[in-house]
Amino acid sequence: MAWPWVKAISKTIDGVFSLVKEPIKGWQERKTIKVQADTEVAKLHAKASVAKANAIVTMAQNGQVIEADWDSKAQEQAKFSWKDEALMLLLFSPVFFLFLSAFLPAEYQTKIIGAVNALNEFPTWYVVMLLGIVASVFGLRWLIGPLVRKMTNK
Repeated sequence: MAWPWVKAISKTIDGVFSLVKEPIKGWQERKTIKVQADTEVAKLHAKASVAKANAIVTMAQNGQVIEADWDSKAQEQAKFSWKDEALMLLLFSPVFFLFLSAFLPAEYQTKIIGAVNALNEFPTWYVVMLLGIVASVFGLRWLIGPLVRKMTNK
């Protein structure tokens, strides 16, 4: 007769354990699902970071190729253009007139130097535009970029 009591106690203990065990089991399953989801999100973020880095590298490489192509095309087109010569005459005319002013009265030399110094009074946007034109004609954009940044930081 002792055995029925043991079975009853065993069933009661199993019932109590199942009341406690089921919520713990459900909590553990939810925790596992959350960890798996967080892992998937981390993987997606890592893939997105790699894709973004690859895109930046590709854009930088294409940009360098495009800039090099642009400069080489500018130099190639310069063979058939009179703009280069006109710009050279314009840019070097103050130097020519300064040398010439040695044979002229001193007042002309002062006026020529004043005219060249007047470029300092031009607005920055105008000087940047002039530099851009010169850079595109002579294929010197790589040289003009740092000069423009230096001018705009003043």
